[in-house]
Amino acid sequence: MTSNADTTALKPATILLVDDDPFMLRLMNLILQSDGYELIQARSGEEALSAIREHTNVDLVISDVVMPGMNGELLRDTVRRQWPKSKFIVCSGYPDKCWDLANSDAPVTTLSKPFTANVLKQKVREALAAEA
Repeated sequence: MTSNADTTALKPATILLVDDDPFMLRLMNLILQSDGYELIQARSGEEALSAIREHTNVDLVISDVVMPGMNGELLRDTVRRQWPKSKFIVCSGYPDKCWDLANSDAPVTTLSKPFTANVLKQKVREALAAEA
């Protein structure tokens, strides 16, 4: 007989990828799928909120900061109001955007674009291992 702890340990982390650039979504998906994560994709902050409501077991959100409509900062704030222990990685090609979010009241892991596959994987491991 298997305990709940045993089955939980075997469950791969579920990661929500959010970016308005379809190329970036495909790239992150390709990089992370080889590590066995369950991946969900959204092309906007609004779509990401719908995905989180549908898949309530999201372990980590990786979001672009600069997107039309709901940007990554607003997405993070909205998600954290409903799910305070949620884990985030925000990424941007504008380093000052990441710096501002990393040093805000609700800090997050940051990732500057462009990034390598190894850097993305390392940031994901760090974010998942961090205390919420």
